[in-house]
Amino acid sequence: MEYTRRAFGALTESAKTTFGQGSTSYILPVIAIIVGLTIVIMLVLVVVQSRKQLPATFVKGPIDLFAPKSPLVVDRANTKRDMMGTYTLAFYLRVDAVPDMRTEATPLLTWPGIWNLNYNAAQEELQWIIKQTQGEPEKMVLRGVPLQKWTQITVAFEGRTFDLYVGGKLVKSHTLGNLPPSAVSSITIVPGGILGKIAYVQLWSRRLTVSETAANFIDTSDSQGRPFLGPDFLSALTDIQLPNLFYPGGSCNSSTPTANPSQTWEFPYA
Repeated sequence: MEYTRRAFGALTESAKTTFGQGSTSYILPVIAIIVGLTIVIMLVLVVVQSRKQLPATFVKGPIDLFAPKSPLVVDRANTKRDMMGTYTLAFYLRVDAVPDMRTEATPLLTWPGIWNLNYNAAQEELQWIIKQTQGEPEKMVLRGVPLQKWTQITVAFEGRTFDLYVGGKLVKSHTLGNLPPSAVSSITIVPGGILGKIAYVQLWSRRLTVSETAANFIDTSDSQGRPFLGPDFLSALTDIQLPNLFYPGGSCNSSTPTANPSQTWEFPYA
């Protein structure tokens, strides 16, 4: 009797050990798979969210407004893809001077068929002249854009409504009387008018919220509200020009042609 009890007890303990190890061997892979899938899903969500917040188009610059090497700000392909119906356009602007302070508006940017952007130096304001599908073009004014200072301008558009921001703060909302037309064209600088620069041009194919616009201004500017273009010493290096070691005089000709005295221009106001 005692021998039977011991044998039954040993068999029970052996069964418990065998089934316990088997269940543990199945549970651990299942837990590992669940944890792995959770990590993958979280990574995908983070990537999707980060891409959603990034602009569709980004031009760092700075670009000279008076004599740009290329007047293109946003090309035709991006305006067609990202500025149809709803969009957000942000850029930093610094206007140093205009030809005539008495001029009501100096051309700055143009989007042919949609709107023209001018700057009124006397009032320190931007003026959008927006075309409409019906009726005359409508003027939209944004005040608080000072001279000789970097300022971030953000325009969020959807339907007929414009939200205008200065330095990440909502300043004005404007609703058009009619829808603006659709046109396939590029946004370009109007050269030869304004002395200044434009930088950090960003474009989203959606309407940013107030909090997103404020966060974007903080992320792209320094403590003084200037666009974060990198260390100042790097901008100084871009102005360095190497001398012409082969032709120090600047010309490859052995002699410079001169005109006869009778062909020399005389200016009475010189």
